[in-house]
Amino acid sequence: MRAAKFTPLGDRSIAGGLPHLQFRTFPATETIHALNEATMVLIMIESAEALANVEAIAAVEGVDLLLIGTNDLCSSLGIPGQLDDDKVRSAYAKAMEACRKRGKHLGVGGLSAYPRLAGEFVKMGARYVSTGTDLSFLLGAATAKAKQVREY
Repeated sequence: MRAAKFTPLGDRSIAGGLPHLQFRTFPATETIHALNEATMVLIMIESAEALANVEAIAAVEGVDLLLIGTNDLCSSLGIPGQLDDDKVRSAYAKAMEACRKRGKHLGVGGLSAYPRLAGEFVKMGARYVSTGTDLSFLLGAATAKAKQVREY
C-alpha cells in the first residue's frame, strides 16, 4: 500500500506533470490528496499463507479491496482446479468476514468461466468480479475477427 500512495499515507514519489493530471502541474497538497483519493489499492489473496493472514491484511490502512485469485489459491490449498471445493467456499467466507470487519471490499478472481460460482460469492458480499484478463479479451476479439474474415 505504501508504494501506491503518496505521503502521508505512503512513500510514493511525487513528480510534476503526471499523465493523471494531463501533464499539468498543481500545488503538491492538492495533487497528493487527489491522487491518493483516486488510487485503489487491491491486495491479492492467492496462497494459503495469505488466507491465514487475511485478518491482518484487511486491517492495513489504505487497502481498499482484497481479491481472491481462486485458481492460485486452489493450488496453494492442495486442490488445484477444484474451484467449487468447500475449501474455496470457506476461504471466501473467511475473507468476506475479514473485509466486513474492516470496511473493505472483497473481489472474485479467476472465475470468469464459472459465472454461477462467481455469483455465489457475490451473494456472500463480494463487490468486484474480474471477468477476464487483457490477454483473454484480446484473444477473444482476435478469434471472433478471424472467424468473421474466414466467413467472407
